[in-house]
Amino acid sequence: MKKTYLFILFLYFLCTNPLYAQTAELTYSQEAETLFQRSLARYIQGKHEEAKLNLQELLEQHPSNQRTSAARLMLAKTHYQLKEYSLAIASAVELQLNFPYSRYLAESDLLIGDCYFHQGQVYSAATQYSRVLTSRTEVRTKARAADRLGQMAGANRLSNRDVERLQSDFGRAIIDEAVAFGKARWPLKLGEPNTSQKHLALFLERYPNSQLAPLAQQTLMPTHRPTLASDTTKPDGEGTDTSIQEPENARYKIGIIAPIGTPVGEDLRDGILLARELNPLKTNDQVSLVFEDSEGDPIRAVRAAQRLIEQHNVIAIIGALTSAETTPLAAYLSGQAVPLIAPTASDDGIASLSPYIFQVNATPGAQGRRIAEYAVRRQGLRMLATLASRDTYGRRIAHEFTSKAEELGAEVLIQEWYESGTTDYRRQFERIRSAGQALAPPEDLAAEIEGLMLKGIQVNPPPPVPVDPDTVQPKVVDTLDGILIAGDDSDILLIAPQFHSALIPAQVLGSDGWNHAEVARDGGNYVDGAVFVSKYFSQSSLHSVQDFTNAYRSRFGKEQNIVAALGYDAMLAALKGIDAGGNDRMKLRDQLERLTEIPSATGRVSFSKGDRENAWMYLLTIHDKRIQLLTNEQESTGNE
Repeated sequence: MKKTYLFILFLYFLCTNPLYAQTAELTYSQEAETLFQRSLARYIQGKHEEAKLNLQELLEQHPSNQRTSAARLMLAKTHYQLKEYSLAIASAVELQLNFPYSRYLAESDLLIGDCYFHQGQVYSAATQYSRVLTSRTEVRTKARAADRLGQMAGANRLSNRDVERLQSDFGRAIIDEAVAFGKARWPLKLGEPNTSQKHLALFLERYPNSQLAPLAQQTLMPTHRPTLASDTTKPDGEGTDTSIQEPENARYKIGIIAPIGTPVGEDLRDGILLARELNPLKTNDQVSLVFEDSEGDPIRAVRAAQRLIEQHNVIAIIGALTSAETTPLAAYLSGQAVPLIAPTASDDGIASLSPYIFQVNATPGAQGRRIAEYAVRRQGLRMLATLASRDTYGRRIAHEFTSKAEELGAEVLIQEWYESGTTDYRRQFERIRSAGQALAPPEDLAAEIEGLMLKGIQVNPPPPVPVDPDTVQPKVVDTLDGILIAGDDSDILLIAPQFHSALIPAQVLGSDGWNHAEVARDGGNYVDGAVFVSKYFSQSSLHSVQDFTNAYRSRFGKEQNIVAALGYDAMLAALKGIDAGGNDRMKLRDQLERLTEIPSATGRVSFSKGDRENAWMYLLTIHDKRIQLLTNEQESTGNE
């Protein structure tokens, strides 16, 4: 046992030493995705031994893919569930070693702490929880660490000396706040909410600026939400009445899975509610909505789906919000033959998990294909280049753009990448310039000299002219017709002026990262004329978009956004599918696959047989610091 701990300490040294930290080159693998989803389903079902074997198979056969870090975390969790605590610690440390910037680091520290606690190493566990408190993770994860510290201190599992050591290592204020917060929340677990509220109120008085204060305030003052089907009273006070009374004995039930208690979850819900109000079924049958709060957690989302199917017999489910929630949800539902309409999840491949999965939002891959069609078919661009972020989003856009462009007869001469946080893009543009210069024809003088030499006439080249390198302007590279620049809005504001300085007068093409008012306003002349695709355009003049915008403002007293619009479209698709004859799960699936060009809140909803992705989107451009439709709206959207 002592050797095991020494090995783990050695792994920790490797993790924290930048000379040994590794960053593997990750590639997308559909087989790895399938294995991961299968493993996650086994874990959720409590089949931990099977989940462990699947995860080990994934890591052995596909050591570097888009799911590697998540698979390592899940392997550590399966070891923990099987009470293999030393193996769980080793797996968690291996995650930290290979992915020193992973978003799962705090979660792995929590897991290691729990393993230490079960092994009787109380102080080592407390050290892990303290590491979480000082990490750059979300507040809810820190609250879980604080809960554990508070409970350990309250149960006298930590001595005064232990607490002093933690204060010395991690900061007195951080440890004191965490212990007080955990002690205040402990009565909640014992069924004593009144006692807990008193302690939380004292906590807020003592630590009003604590990083944990927002969670304490939420416990004391739950956020107001409009009344749903399960509510029996309407909210007091003035304002728009947003209460919804679900119809009794409705013929159809549709489940909704989302983090309802969050602002973005409420936007999604409001869009769904509005779609039902404005689009009654032709048969006048009622549709009841059953809401389940996922709280943004993938496992909660899957369990919510189980309840919706087993207890409510829903005909379809709309959800969840993020791709992280929706992917395991889709994997679970693939074996249940229940249609899932994913409103906002944008990761590629979700719809491919099952014939019953439909994605309303535009995936990065669909964006890449759409802008390639515009570039090659409509503009006749032939020599292209790409510059994209080296993440899943950028890779998928660039890959699909390249595949589609070359399928249509163009050539993507060079692909360049940048890492998150990059501010200087000169090297990328130098390589793009070099690739373009390689296509340039020889200069006139060089051609003339070559011609004379071929005729047997020897001509000496002119003597070199001395120049000051600092005053020489690079030559314009005009052999490239277009360049795709895919990234988020903050990246684009840095890239655009540097691309201008590179003297490559090519048509700039982009993805939905360009669809931000800040890009148009702050990018100036550097972004003027760029053409890009996006799922959402709030200034659209389509009647369906304007009708939605006006109705949403009137119904809820606030402005719509893309989440509300996508929620509306998901519910609209379900209603149209039922109207077309989808009166059971299988028939609804068949009708959803046939939906084409349905006027909607975002513009159009279209699913095609096989991929089940709504690839309809806008073609936009920037002119005079404003985002505008490229051409007539009806002509500039959809697949060609």
